[in-house]
Amino acid sequence: MIDTDAIRGAFAALADQAPPPDRIRASLAIRARRHRQRRLVLRLAGAGAAAATTGVAAAGVWRLTRPTEPAFPVLHAGPGGGWSRVPLRFRPAWLPHGYGEGQRSVVVDGTQAPVLSRTWQPGTPDQLISLLIGSHPSLEADRPSGRATTIDVGGVPGELVQVGDQPPATHLTWQPPGQPRLIVSVLTDDGADAQQDVAVRVARSVRPDPGHTWVGPRFGWLPPDFATVPWRLQQGFDDASWAQHVAVDAADGRQLLITMGSSASSRLENTFATTPVRIRGLSGWQVPENRQVFLTFPDGVEVFAQLEDGPDREQTMPDLIRILEEFEFGPWPDMSWIGGR
Repeated sequence: MIDTDAIRGAFAALADQAPPPDRIRASLAIRARRHRQRRLVLRLAGAGAAAATTGVAAAGVWRLTRPTEPAFPVLHAGPGGGWSRVPLRFRPAWLPHGYGEGQRSVVVDGTQAPVLSRTWQPGTPDQLISLLIGSHPSLEADRPSGRATTIDVGGVPGELVQVGDQPPATHLTWQPPGQPRLIVSVLTDDGADAQQDVAVRVARSVRPDPGHTWVGPRFGWLPPDFATVPWRLQQGFDDASWAQHVAVDAADGRQLLITMGSSASSRLENTFATTPVRIRGLSGWQVPENRQVFLTFPDGVEVFAQLEDGPDREQTMPDLIRILEEFEFGPWPDMSWIGGR
């Protein structure tokens, strides 16, 4: 028998335990603001967007000096290599305790890779310190702007800009003679002063790096509006799984995304709107309504692809399937650098 009074009493008790609505709204507003600031940093790095948390300067200074427990997985991806060898060129000699490399991103334009971004984090991507090396017209719209402070970086004048507040995102830009433009970005829970101190110390520690990374995948065929624009390759990790993303933005704003990796999070959970598909001898599912395709390689690596609609909606799925049929996945990336300094 259902006891209506007992159920009503239980809901009343839950309501009494809930936080005040004003506190919820304030928390959501803070998270939305941090989301916009974080998205700016990650667009410069060629990545995506994610949520973050908040903090204060005093707590941030304490956190940078206390011992932490880095939580980086040991990833078994592939042998690495590919069709384009990209020099790393620079790296910081100093980072806060517990930070390790978590993402690498490359802007690819034709056969060239004019921009490389490297991101360090303390295990989880809630706190970020990135180094952007190089420049490209496709990134100029996202360059940090605002009231600038001149900072000396190894004898070179740098421009420090802080975007937003509570806390801000901090960017320090400079260009050594004969070298590409460099941008250090700090997006942490620390206040403005603490972020500036970290950005300046990281920038002044930047040294040459003789290492390299690789671009493995590349396109065989693309629709005309995608064929001549640059694209972005990002490598990183999600919990204990590796992930590699390829993203292309057409001039009209529509996007093509191909994600590869060992994470189960990319698997298709709702199959009621899908139909089976075979592409390159691989079994998978297509979701025509969402313009999506899911594939699984024999070694367990999973692929998710999505193409936004163009003027001819009926052509979207045939185009997406052709893109995947002619896409060169390349060797799976070597992810042994994850967690390194």
